Amino acid sequence: MRAFQDQSNQEPLRRRLEMVGRISSLTATAHKLIQQESGVEMEIMRLELALADDPADETLVSALRESEEQASAIRSEQIETNAAIEAAEAAVKDIDLLIAKAKGG
Repeated sequence: MRAFQDQSNQEPLRRRLEMVGRISSLTATAHKLIQQESGVEMEIMRLELALADDPADETLVSALRESEEQASAIRSEQIETNAAIEAAEAAVKDIDLLIAKAKGG
């Protein structure tokens, strides 16, 4: 009976390990996006300061617009990544409940 229980727990344990790995990967992506956003925000501030000195410089205006679009894209990716992390964490919680039930808890 014990061997059967051990075998039946293998799949949830494998799935749990897979989800924990996914969370780790997603968290690394989230940190990378934070760093990217910070860099783009610094560039936006630099461009805004430069435009304060020369508001008619079309090159600066274009660069600012591009940086703002890049920041917006990064923020969208952050939202998606955070949602994926939450979903993976919920999946781990569900798997943990299955494992606990299988152990009789």
